[in-house]
Amino acid sequence: MGSIKNKIIPVIFGLTGYTLTNKEIDIIKNNEIFGYIIFKRNIFNILQLQNLVSHIKILSKNNPLIMIDHEGGRVNRFSNLFNQHKFTAKFFGDLYSKNRNDFLKEAQFFINFNVKLFKHLGINTVAYPVSDLRYRKTHQVIGNRSFSNNPIIVNKLSKYFIDEYQKRGINCISKHVPGHGLSKVDSHLSLPEIEESFNYLKKNDFVCFKNLKSKFMMTAHIKFSSIDKHIATYSKKIYFIIRKELKYKGLIMTDDICMKALKENLITRTLQPLIAGYDIILHCNGKINEMYKIVSIIKKWKNQKNLKK
Repeated sequence: MGSIKNKIIPVIFGLTGYTLTNKEIDIIKNNEIFGYIIFKRNIFNILQLQNLVSHIKILSKNNPLIMIDHEGGRVNRFSNLFNQHKFTAKFFGDLYSKNRNDFLKEAQFFINFNVKLFKHLGINTVAYPVSDLRYRKTHQVIGNRSFSNNPIIVNKLSKYFIDEYQKRGINCISKHVPGHGLSKVDSHLSLPEIEESFNYLKKNDFVCFKNLKSKFMMTAHIKFSSIDKHIATYSKKIYFIIRKELKYKGLIMTDDICMKALKENLITRTLQPLIAGYDIILHCNGKINEMYKIVSIIKKWKNQKNLKK
């Protein structure tokens, strides 16, 4: 399993705009933050983004993770600069089932383009692949972001894209463990509750995530009521399923704790995942007051843990 040095604040923050504000500069300079996530709101053009990433790295005491949530298809943070409409996960899954040579040609083009772009910009991590299973009659927040309705194909293609990205030096974050496909609501807006049995999940959704070697894995903000009363992001039981059942050895991060599926206060949203065993908190909204509070909450919690040792 991965580990994070004790001085590092295990959080990934979103930033507000094209350049750093004075308060963002302050928080970056005076804390060892694990990483930062880039969104469309941070991208005006290539040179500007290059400068933004460079500024973050110059100010940082550590070597921060610079992450982008970029999948192709409808999740394209560069949509003002270019489109990748064709390159949905479903496109790749369908092509894989029809013609392996065409799949390899298209997948290599997509990966090579993205890797060159990310490296040029100083981005070292991508929130890809979506390893969720596709279902017809559930909420389409996943939909064509998933490779297939066949868990074996989802697992195979997840492994393929992870391997291809990571051997080229771009870390992957597979998501949304242990599976978002069955949700009937969008976790950005409200909390999905999944009632299928552990055995059903084990034979379907869990298969997609088994033995993945992505550097990171991202949790789903979903309550699996047959497993635990707690949301997956807060659940020790789900944490142990990821480690034991899915055999995942890398670092596990939360999905964005600003999403409306999580209704608890900021202290709970920050600490409960860490208490459950997860490694990193993802906080995307760029609200600087919340960022300062999160740093303070984690530092205090870490100090208390160290005193108990």
